[in-house]
Amino acid sequence: MRAKEWIAAIEERTQGRIHIDGYWSESLMKADDTFRGVEAGIADIALYVLGGSPGVHQINRVIDLPGTGIPSQIAQRDIYIKLRAKYPELDAEYGKAFPLFMRGLPAEHIHTTGKFHLVRTPDDLAGLKTYANALWTEQLGSKGASINNVAVMEQYTSLERGLIQGMFVHWLFIYSFGLTELMKYHNVVGEGGLGMQTFGYIMNRESYAQLPDDLKKIFMDTTLEWAELALTTDDPTTIAAGIALAEELGNQIVYLTDGEIAEWYEFAKPIHEQWIAESEA
Repeated sequence: MRAKEWIAAIEERTQGRIHIDGYWSESLMKADDTFRGVEAGIADIALYVLGGSPGVHQINRVIDLPGTGIPSQIAQRDIYIKLRAKYPELDAEYGKAFPLFMRGLPAEHIHTTGKFHLVRTPDDLAGLKTYANALWTEQLGSKGASINNVAVMEQYTSLERGLIQGMFVHWLFIYSFGLTELMKYHNVVGEGGLGMQTFGYIMNRESYAQLPDDLKKIFMDTTLEWAELALTTDDPTTIAAGIALAEELGNQIVYLTDGEIAEWYEFAKPIHEQWIAESEA
Protein backbone atom coordinates (compact mmCIF):
# COMPACT_ATOMS: atom_id res chain seq x y z
CA MET A 1 0.00 0.00 0.00
CA ARG A 2 1.21 3.49 -0.83
CA ALA A 3 1.03 4.86 2.70
CA LYS A 4 1.55 8.53 1.84
CA GLU A 5 -1.16 8.45 -0.83
CA TRP A 6 -3.56 6.72 1.56
CA ILE A 7 -2.91 9.39 4.19
CA ALA A 8 -3.47 12.13 1.61
CA ALA A 9 -6.78 10.53 0.57
CA ILE A 10 -8.06 10.50 4.16
CA GLU A 11 -7.03 14.11 4.73
CA GLU A 12 -8.73 15.21 1.50
CA ARG A 13 -12.00 13.38 2.15
CA THR A 14 -12.25 14.65 5.70
CA GLN A 15 -11.67 18.19 4.37
CA GLY A 16 -8.83 18.87 6.75
CA ARG A 17 -10.65 17.70 9.87
CA ILE A 18 -8.16 14.84 10.15
CA HIS A 19 -4.44 15.43 9.70
CA ILE A 20 -2.00 12.54 9.95
CA ASP A 21 1.68 13.05 10.72
CA GLY A 22 3.71 10.20 9.29
CA TYR A 23 6.93 8.89 10.85
CA TRP A 24 8.85 6.69 8.41
CA SER A 25 11.62 4.07 8.60
CA GLU A 26 11.28 3.31 12.33
CA SER A 27 11.85 6.96 13.29
CA LEU A 28 9.11 6.82 15.95
CA MET A 29 9.21 3.16 17.04
CA LYS A 30 11.29 0.14 16.17
CA ALA A 31 9.48 -2.58 14.23
CA ASP A 32 9.43 -4.96 17.23
CA ASP A 33 7.72 -2.26 19.32
CA THR A 34 5.03 -1.37 16.79
CA PHE A 35 2.08 -3.14 18.35
CA ARG A 36 2.86 -2.15 21.94
CA GLY A 37 3.47 1.42 20.79
CA VAL A 38 0.01 1.66 19.25
CA GLU A 39 -1.58 0.09 22.33
CA ALA A 40 0.19 2.68 24.51
CA GLY A 41 -0.85 5.56 22.26
CA ILE A 42 2.70 6.46 21.17
CA ALA A 43 1.25 6.19 17.66
CA ASP A 44 -2.44 6.32 16.81
CA ILE A 45 -1.97 4.18 13.69
CA ALA A 46 0.81 1.97 12.40
CA LEU A 47 1.65 -0.40 9.58
CA TYR A 48 1.95 -3.77 11.28
CA VAL A 49 3.09 -7.20 10.15
CA LEU A 50 1.21 -9.82 12.18
CA GLY A 51 3.64 -11.34 14.65
CA GLY A 52 6.08 -8.46 14.24
CA SER A 53 5.90 -7.77 17.98
CA PRO A 54 7.08 -11.08 19.50
CA GLY A 55 4.87 -12.86 22.02
CA VAL A 56 1.68 -10.92 21.28
CA HIS A 57 -0.39 -12.59 18.57
CA GLN A 58 -0.05 -16.30 19.28
CA ILE A 59 -3.53 -17.42 18.18
CA ASN A 60 -3.82 -15.00 15.26
CA ARG A 61 -0.69 -16.43 13.68
CA VAL A 62 -2.71 -19.44 12.53
CA ILE A 63 -3.40 -17.45 9.35
CA ASP A 64 0.25 -17.13 8.35
CA LEU A 65 1.62 -20.51 9.35
CA PRO A 66 4.02 -21.62 6.60
CA GLY A 67 3.08 -24.49 4.33
CA THR A 68 -0.73 -24.37 4.61
CA GLY A 69 -1.27 -24.07 0.86
CA ILE A 70 -3.61 -21.05 0.93
CA PRO A 71 -3.74 -20.27 -2.81
CA SER A 72 -3.97 -16.47 -2.99
CA GLN A 73 -3.82 -13.18 -1.11
CA ILE A 74 -7.57 -12.73 -1.48
CA ALA A 75 -8.19 -16.19 0.01
CA GLN A 76 -5.82 -15.34 2.87
CA ARG A 77 -7.70 -12.12 3.62
CA ASP A 78 -11.16 -13.73 3.39
CA ILE A 79 -10.22 -16.69 5.58
CA TYR A 80 -8.80 -14.36 8.22
CA ILE A 81 -11.96 -12.21 8.22
CA LYS A 82 -14.11 -15.32 8.71
CA LEU A 83 -11.88 -16.67 11.48
CA ARG A 84 -12.01 -13.36 13.36
CA ALA A 85 -15.80 -13.26 13.02
CA LYS A 86 -16.14 -16.81 14.35
CA TYR A 87 -13.56 -16.71 17.15
CA PRO A 88 -13.58 -13.57 19.36
CA GLU A 89 -10.33 -14.78 20.95
CA LEU A 90 -8.51 -13.55 17.84
CA ASP A 91 -9.62 -9.93 18.20
CA ALA A 92 -9.11 -10.11 21.97
CA GLU A 93 -5.38 -10.52 21.29
CA TYR A 94 -5.36 -7.03 19.76
CA GLY A 95 -6.06 -5.53 23.20
CA LYS A 96 -6.16 -1.72 23.13
CA ALA A 97 -5.58 -1.70 19.38
CA PHE A 98 -7.65 -3.08 16.52
CA PRO A 99 -7.07 -3.83 12.82
CA LEU A 100 -8.30 -1.20 10.38
CA PHE A 101 -7.70 -3.96 7.88
CA MET A 102 -5.38 -6.94 7.54
CA ARG A 103 -4.56 -8.78 4.34
CA GLY A 104 -2.19 -11.41 3.05
CA LEU A 105 1.07 -10.33 1.54
CA PRO A 106 2.02 -12.07 -1.74
CA ALA A 107 3.24 -15.66 -1.65
CA GLU A 108 6.77 -16.14 -0.33
CA HIS A 109 9.45 -17.91 -2.36
CA ILE A 110 13.17 -18.50 -1.81
CA HIS A 111 15.58 -15.99 -3.33
CA THR A 112 19.34 -16.44 -2.91
CA THR A 113 22.43 -14.51 -3.99
CA GLY A 114 25.45 -15.62 -5.98
CA LYS A 115 27.19 -16.12 -2.63
CA PHE A 116 24.94 -19.17 -2.12
CA HIS A 117 23.31 -21.73 -4.41
CA LEU A 118 19.79 -22.50 -5.52
CA VAL A 119 17.70 -23.79 -2.61
CA ARG A 120 15.40 -26.32 -4.24
CA THR A 121 14.76 -28.75 -1.37
CA PRO A 122 15.06 -28.49 2.44
CA ASP A 123 18.34 -30.42 2.20
CA ASP A 124 19.81 -27.49 0.22
CA LEU A 125 19.46 -25.17 3.24
CA ALA A 126 22.68 -26.11 5.04
CA GLY A 127 24.76 -23.01 5.78
CA LEU A 128 22.20 -20.50 4.55
CA LYS A 129 21.84 -17.22 6.46
CA THR A 130 18.48 -15.86 5.44
CA TYR A 131 15.74 -13.35 6.11
CA ALA A 132 12.49 -15.24 6.82
CA ASN A 133 9.28 -15.50 8.81
CA ALA A 134 10.47 -16.19 12.37
CA LEU A 135 8.11 -19.17 12.53
CA TRP A 136 10.64 -21.01 10.36
CA THR A 137 13.44 -20.66 12.94
CA GLU A 138 13.58 -24.19 14.36
CA GLN A 139 12.86 -25.98 11.10
CA LEU A 140 15.54 -24.10 9.19
CA GLY A 141 17.91 -24.68 12.08
CA SER A 142 17.29 -28.44 11.80
CA LYS A 143 18.85 -28.26 8.33
CA GLY A 144 21.78 -26.06 9.34
CA ALA A 145 20.33 -22.73 8.24
CA SER A 146 19.78 -19.61 10.35
CA ILE A 147 17.49 -16.59 10.23
CA ASN A 148 18.82 -13.03 10.43
CA ASN A 149 15.96 -10.56 10.06
CA VAL A 150 17.89 -7.37 9.47
CA ALA A 151 15.95 -4.09 9.25
CA VAL A 152 14.64 -3.07 5.83
CA MET A 153 17.12 -0.20 5.51
CA GLU A 154 20.01 -2.62 6.11
CA GLN A 155 18.95 -5.40 3.74
CA TYR A 156 20.73 -4.22 0.59
CA THR A 157 24.13 -3.89 2.26
CA SER A 158 23.59 -7.13 4.22
CA LEU A 159 22.98 -9.06 0.99
CA GLU A 160 25.84 -7.27 -0.75
CA ARG A 161 28.31 -8.17 2.02
CA GLY A 162 27.04 -11.71 2.55
CA LEU A 163 25.68 -11.11 6.05
CA ILE A 164 22.58 -12.73 4.64
CA GLN A 165 22.64 -14.82 1.47
CA GLY A 166 18.94 -15.16 0.81
CA MET A 167 15.38 -14.22 1.65
CA PHE A 168 12.14 -16.16 2.15
CA VAL A 169 9.98 -13.33 0.79
CA HIS A 170 7.67 -12.42 -2.06
CA TRP A 171 8.62 -11.05 -5.48
CA LEU A 172 7.08 -7.68 -4.67
CA PHE A 173 9.42 -7.27 -1.70
CA ILE A 174 12.71 -7.76 -3.52
CA TYR A 175 11.50 -5.72 -6.48
CA SER A 176 10.18 -2.78 -4.45
CA PHE A 177 13.31 -2.48 -2.33
CA GLY A 178 15.76 -2.85 -5.24
CA LEU A 179 17.11 -6.24 -4.11
CA THR A 180 16.53 -8.24 -7.31
CA GLU A 181 19.88 -7.14 -8.74
CA LEU A 182 21.66 -8.81 -5.81
CA MET A 183 19.89 -12.14 -6.30
CA LYS A 184 21.01 -14.97 -8.57
CA TYR A 185 18.50 -17.75 -7.89
CA HIS A 186 14.73 -17.80 -7.38
CA ASN A 187 12.89 -20.93 -6.18
CA VAL A 188 9.15 -20.54 -6.90
CA VAL A 189 7.06 -22.77 -4.62
CA GLY A 190 3.72 -22.89 -6.45
CA GLU A 191 0.90 -20.33 -6.34
CA GLY A 192 0.71 -20.19 -2.56
CA GLY A 193 4.46 -20.20 -2.01
CA LEU A 194 5.85 -21.27 1.34
CA GLY A 195 3.21 -19.12 2.97
CA MET A 196 1.90 -15.57 3.15
CA GLN A 197 2.45 -13.25 6.05
CA THR A 198 -0.43 -11.01 7.06
CA PHE A 199 -0.15 -7.26 7.44
CA GLY A 200 -2.16 -4.06 7.43
CA TYR A 201 -2.86 -1.02 9.57
CA ILE A 202 -3.72 -1.16 13.25
CA MET A 203 -5.18 1.71 15.28
CA ASN A 204 -5.47 2.62 18.93
CA ARG A 205 -9.07 1.93 20.02
CA GLU A 206 -9.34 5.11 22.09
CA SER A 207 -8.03 7.30 19.26
CA TYR A 208 -10.65 5.86 16.93
CA ALA A 209 -13.45 6.19 19.50
CA GLN A 210 -12.76 9.93 19.80
CA LEU A 211 -13.55 10.54 16.12
CA PRO A 212 -17.06 11.77 15.17
CA ASP A 213 -19.20 9.10 13.47
CA ASP A 214 -19.00 10.72 10.03
CA LEU A 215 -15.21 10.76 10.14
CA LYS A 216 -15.12 7.18 11.39
CA LYS A 217 -17.06 6.14 8.29
CA ILE A 218 -14.79 8.08 5.93
CA PHE A 219 -11.75 6.63 7.66
CA MET A 220 -12.93 3.03 7.36
CA ASP A 221 -14.24 3.40 3.80
CA THR A 222 -10.96 4.91 2.61
CA THR A 223 -8.95 2.25 4.39
CA LEU A 224 -10.90 -0.59 2.76
CA GLU A 225 -10.67 1.04 -0.69
CA TRP A 226 -6.89 1.25 -0.45
CA ALA A 227 -6.66 -2.31 0.81
CA GLU A 228 -8.55 -3.47 -2.28
CA LEU A 229 -6.32 -1.33 -4.51
CA ALA A 230 -3.22 -2.94 -3.04
CA LEU A 231 -4.55 -6.42 -3.83
CA THR A 232 -5.20 -5.49 -7.46
CA THR A 233 -1.77 -3.93 -8.00
CA ASP A 234 0.34 -6.61 -6.27
CA ASP A 235 -0.44 -9.23 -8.88
CA PRO A 236 -0.15 -9.30 -11.79
CA THR A 237 1.23 -5.78 -12.28
CA THR A 238 4.07 -5.36 -9.78
CA ILE A 239 4.93 -9.02 -9.25
CA ALA A 240 5.07 -9.56 -13.01
CA ALA A 241 7.46 -6.60 -13.27
CA GLY A 242 9.66 -8.16 -10.58
CA ILE A 243 9.83 -11.52 -12.37
CA ALA A 244 10.55 -9.76 -15.68
CA LEU A 245 13.45 -7.88 -14.07
CA ALA A 246 14.93 -11.12 -12.71
CA GLU A 247 14.74 -12.65 -16.18
CA GLU A 248 16.33 -9.56 -17.72
CA LEU A 249 19.22 -9.80 -15.25
CA GLY A 250 19.80 -13.43 -16.24
CA ASN A 251 18.84 -14.83 -12.84
CA GLN A 252 17.89 -18.50 -12.63
CA ILE A 253 14.18 -19.03 -11.89
CA VAL A 254 13.02 -22.53 -11.01
CA TYR A 255 9.34 -23.50 -10.69
CA LEU A 256 8.98 -26.51 -8.40
CA THR A 257 6.96 -29.58 -9.32
CA ASP A 258 3.92 -30.63 -7.27
CA GLY A 259 6.03 -33.33 -5.63
CA GLU A 260 8.74 -30.88 -4.62
CA ILE A 261 6.16 -28.44 -3.24
CA ALA A 262 4.66 -31.28 -1.17
CA GLU A 263 8.14 -31.91 0.28
CA TRP A 264 8.33 -28.31 1.55
CA TYR A 265 4.82 -28.53 2.99
CA GLU A 266 5.75 -31.72 4.81
CA PHE A 267 8.85 -29.94 6.13
CA ALA A 268 6.58 -27.20 7.56
CA LYS A 269 4.30 -29.58 9.52
CA PRO A 270 6.30 -29.43 12.79
CA ILE A 271 5.67 -25.66 12.78
CA HIS A 272 1.92 -26.35 12.81
CA GLU A 273 2.32 -28.88 15.62
CA GLN A 274 4.37 -26.43 17.66
CA TRP A 275 1.75 -23.70 17.12
CA ILE A 276 -1.01 -26.05 18.33
CA ALA A 277 0.92 -26.99 21.47
CA GLU A 278 1.80 -23.39 22.32
CA SER A 279 -1.73 -22.15 21.66
CA GLU A 280 -3.30 -24.84 23.81
CA ALA A 281 -0.87 -23.98 26.60
